[in-house]
Amino acid sequence: MNEFLKTSGKKLLTDPGKTSHQEAIEKANLEYDKFRAAEDKKYISDFDREMKRIIGKEDAVPKDDNE
Repeated sequence: MNEFLKTSGKKLLTDPGKTSHQEAIEKANLEYDKFRAAEDKKYISDFDREMKRIIGKEDAVPKDDNE
């Protein structure tokens, strides 16, 4: 496997590194929580999208003065 990876020309890790498995999981969870929060802010449900479309049409229709 190492021989195959060496063909990329990049250095391979030769030791276990400085980050523990638990630290890596905690970091991944933290980054995912940030990502999820940003995605949730941008999310518009199908219901909300349809309501905006319907309300937008109602705003374009002139209202009758007799109502």
